[in-house]
Amino acid sequence: MFDIYDSETIIKIYRMLTKKCNAIDKFIENHAFYFGPCTSEFGAVDVCNNIIDLITRKNQLINLKVIVDNAIKALGVEDKKILYIKMKYSISINEICGILGIKERTAFRRIEHAYSNLADNLNRSKYSEKLRKIMDEETWICDVRDEVKERRMAFKNRSLTI
Repeated sequence: MFDIYDSETIIKIYRMLTKKCNAIDKFIENHAFYFGPCTSEFGAVDVCNNIIDLITRKNQLINLKVIVDNAIKALGVEDKKILYIKMKYSISINEICGILGIKERTAFRRIEHAYSNLADNLNRSKYSEKLRKIMDEETWICDVRDEVKERRMAFKNRSLTI
């Protein structure tokens, strides 16, 4: 099951997906063309297996992006708007308020609502198990999720003590 932590994680990593895919392409190009089977200490089979693994990983990241795109497309206009701002730009809540012309509390509520609706859409998706598998296999995504969860829990605990 996807939750609000997963939704925030997905929004945080979304813009990194293209960069990761491009880095994989560049690594494959360098690995295959410049350090290919002739110069590899491992041999042609190992070089080919590494390239196949990288291509598989890239395909998974592309699949993740497509699944998320479809889940976002199914959201309402307000949810799409606020998630797009969160995905595209690394800006503060005050800047989001300025862009949308809303108050801080309203911005927080809209963001939380959008994350919740995104999680619901991902859970309803026929690809939710595939998405979960991809996210769990990518350690960098797990690290981002852990950071999101830790930050949210610290904020929650701080709010309870005030």
